[in-house]
Amino acid sequence: MYLNGGDDLSEILLGVESAAGEVLMLKRIKEIGYIAYFLDSEGSRVALRSML
Repeated sequence: MYLNGGDDLSEILLGVESAAGEVLMLKRIKEIGYIAYFLDSEGSRVALRSML
């Protein structure tokens, strides 16, 4: 399941590490738009998606 990351995932990804998280995969263009994976401060994996 992907959560809606809005228009620009970079804004969210900039705050991940400063909030004790870890970016696993930077945004990458796919057929569905941009996607990113990161671990939150509790170790949960989060997946985000934004449209092209």
